[in-house]
Amino acid sequence: MKTEAFQDLLLKSAVSVIACDGTIDETEISELRNMVENEIYFMGYDFEERLAYNLKYLKENGALAINEYLQEVSNANLNDNQELLLIEVLIRAIESDKKVEPSEIKFLQMVKSRLKTSEETIITKFPQQINYLIDFHNYGLHEEFTEEL
Repeated sequence: MKTEAFQDLLLKSAVSVIACDGTIDETEISELRNMVENEIYFMGYDFEERLAYNLKYLKENGALAINEYLQEVSNANLNDNQELLLIEVLIRAIESDKKVEPSEIKFLQMVKSRLKTSEETIITKFPQQINYLIDFHNYGLHEEFTEEL
């Protein structure tokens, strides 16, 4: 996937996971801004307008927006490195408010199930998050995100 399209997907990923528990905490937005401003994979990315659009779209469309995102991930042609960066962004967004919600874990598992990278490779890369990287509840088998937002 080309750089700007990948950056858009990363931003949409982070916004989706922080919104999937029904609340968007200011610390989550702050961590998202920190990532965009400081990580090389967001270098040169103009995100404020896209951030505002994604937040508005999610607030207006709820679970529909999440399911559209999941379909987008399914259709994305990501390489192995991009898939691991996507998981990293999701983990950082999930952990940013110091509360890991069940809906965020479900979302993470649903995204992970749409990637080619094996669970073993992901756990090896992120061993401290093993408790929510292993899909104990088979969330990855779900076709749609059904939580109320």
